Amino acid sequence: MKILYSWLKDFIDLDLTPEELSKKLTDVGIEVASVETTGADFEGVFVAQIIKIEDHPNSDHLHLVTLDLGSGKTQRVVCGAPNVAVGQKVPLARVGARLGKNVLKPAVIRGVESEGMICSSDELGLTQTRARGIMVLDENLPLGTDVSSLYGKPDSLFDLEITSNRPDLLSHLGVARELGVLLNKPVKLPAVKAVKGEGKALEVEIQNAEGCPRYTGRIIRGVKNTQSPEWMKQRLAAMGLNPKNALVDVTNYVMFELGHPLHAFDLREVEGGKIIVRNAQEGEKFTLLGGRELTLNANCLMIADAHKATALAGIMGGLNSGIKDDTQDIFIEAAYFNPPTVNKTVKKFAVSSDSSQRFERGTDIEGVTLAMQRATDLFLELCGGSASEVVDVYPSRYESPTVVFTPAEINAILGAQIPEEKLKEIFGRLAAEFHADGEKWTFKAPTHRRDLNHKWDLAEEAARFAGYDMIPVSETKASLAFADNPKGIDLGKKYARALIGAGFCECKNIDFLGEKELKAFGVEPKNCIKIKNALAQGWDYLRPTLLPSLLKNVESNLRFGNRNLALFETTKTFQSIKGFPVEGYAVAGVLTGSLEQEKFFGGAEKPVDFYWLKGLLQALLADVEGVAFLPSKTAPVYMHPKICMDILLNGKVIGVFGKVHPLTLKAFDIKTQDVWAFEFATKLIEKAFSAQDFKPAKEVAVFPPSLRDLSVVLDESVSYASITSALDKTPLDVQLEYHLIDLYQGEHLPAGKKSVTFSLAFSNPQRTLKDKETDEAFNRIVQQLREQVGAELR
Repeated sequence: MKILYSWLKDFIDLDLTPEELSKKLTDVGIEVASVETTGADFEGVFVAQIIKIEDHPNSDHLHLVTLDLGSGKTQRVVCGAPNVAVGQKVPLARVGARLGKNVLKPAVIRGVESEGMICSSDELGLTQTRARGIMVLDENLPLGTDVSSLYGKPDSLFDLEITSNRPDLLSHLGVARELGVLLNKPVKLPAVKAVKGEGKALEVEIQNAEGCPRYTGRIIRGVKNTQSPEWMKQRLAAMGLNPKNALVDVTNYVMFELGHPLHAFDLREVEGGKIIVRNAQEGEKFTLLGGRELTLNANCLMIADAHKATALAGIMGGLNSGIKDDTQDIFIEAAYFNPPTVNKTVKKFAVSSDSSQRFERGTDIEGVTLAMQRATDLFLELCGGSASEVVDVYPSRYESPTVVFTPAEINAILGAQIPEEKLKEIFGRLAAEFHADGEKWTFKAPTHRRDLNHKWDLAEEAARFAGYDMIPVSETKASLAFADNPKGIDLGKKYARALIGAGFCECKNIDFLGEKELKAFGVEPKNCIKIKNALAQGWDYLRPTLLPSLLKNVESNLRFGNRNLALFETTKTFQSIKGFPVEGYAVAGVLTGSLEQEKFFGGAEKPVDFYWLKGLLQALLADVEGVAFLPSKTAPVYMHPKICMDILLNGKVIGVFGKVHPLTLKAFDIKTQDVWAFEFATKLIEKAFSAQDFKPAKEVAVFPPSLRDLSVVLDESVSYASITSALDKTPLDVQLEYHLIDLYQGEHLPAGKKSVTFSLAFSNPQRTLKDKETDEAFNRIVQQLREQVGAELR
């Protein structure tokens, strides 16, 4: 929000410098993004005319320019501008002139004395274009005219960052009110003349009172659509608007002044003598002022006449009812629209305006009257005409809540000791009604401050206006205790660090998916959480899995030639189970191409494969007890049915990993490479975690192990996981480590059989094992494998 200092002074007497005002605003929590100087901040610059141009004797790009100052006086200056020409009228700064903070002094340029300077618009502070060349003035200006008289006086323009909960600050009046409370100064409202209406306005019918709780309007007949006065043009230009004509400019001026948007209709285009505030019909077409056609739905609030829609309520008028150069009769609208209603329409059609930015945050429902009076006054002053009576449809009057509190409660909330007199001063200026007669005080907020509903809100206001330095700094003590299963544990960070260490890149994707991606993953939309107001097409559901987003990352990277990828994401997932939303947490990753590229000494590329992925997950989940990997009995539709494994925790499936199905890759436009993927949920892992269950580090072995090789023959159908499970469950009195070193299938073995060979290492941390102990442990393992998986010694 831009605030012009001179405009602000219309509402409150201020004697602060721009720097001091900026600090005051910052102190009460209003961020000042920038402060710029506008207007003519220069002196001693006059209109002169170029009558002669000569080359500089000591330069190939400078010129000696002779100027006519008027009254028969001439002056010569050195100038290097490329656009200088005889006959031009230009701004000449003479010696002693002030340009901003700089004073022009005599100069000798390349051996020639220069008695002044022909100025550019940048040098005068009138633009920030940094364009090359002098400023050329209107040829009709009299010589010797003070150039500063052609522009406004120096002013300061504040650019404020207004938060969404303070829509009352989106105007000069709103900022003045804030300063009035802070500085304990009265705020002056614009002086408006009493207008006795002649004749009735249009009939107004509100069909949706929730969307439009109040609507006022009046007709002004016989207006002349002239240009706005210079003072209004300059103020609107400072706000970033391009002034058009008085009928349009007045509505914008009142909005920036008072914070309440208005709209003016050409009365010729309003049919049937009636205004109807209604919802659009499903599929109704409407063309905005800019020419864009919208297809509306039944949730869009419209302003219509007896036959057609004329405006998108609170956002923008229609092409069919806008102000024209020959407009003579107008209908002025000043209304209050429900913020969520306006906000939904703005988001649906991605159409926004200065009006909608205020309505969707919330305007002052009682400020409608002042806005109408002020606009009427300006219209009659600038455009003439006669005004009708005001029609005001206000079915249910808004009442601000009354807050009852004690000064002790305010200080207790803040942990401060703000004097009662100071609190009375603050609340007295802030409130519409305030009583501090007894022990309990009562406060009723003005209608432009709908954010003041509780004593906690008032405590915040007291802190802002009394000063945060009134709150003392005190020492705080806290005690820490470990819970067996802390709810706040974040395994995602742990796995993120590990994956980054393994060469992965972390992705941060938006939490939305479309129906196309869900179907590609075999997920029924009914089992997902649908977004009521999707921000964009294809963002209709909260994602139940992270892998679709990662596959889109893969497609995007492959399109740009990045074929070796290792990407992961760790964040929330969302599902709908039995009609209730369920939030989970998952870690997912995708790999494609090669992680080790071809090198001169390192050999050929080593593409990612199933065993690389499995080894990664074994390392990632090595410290989680009860984790196992088993071939998927029913692989998810997005995974290859023969190259997919389930990740189990204590027998319950918590994730999958393997090769992504080619049809799934095709659905995501990935056509050239295999992609490997994994995803597992972390909530069950978190539940198994205990903050007090720290695993001590194993002692370094000081006694050599006893090594044996074990080769067994078993059925081809026996999985490796079954073998390792049997080994892990063998009751031994010694420590065992094992590694698979050979797998053989072929001749010398019966049909349907395979041979596996393990390297076994037996040890005891206290001493060297005897051969008898090693033999006994070895025989137990053979017996366990025979009983559990039908293995026989080879």
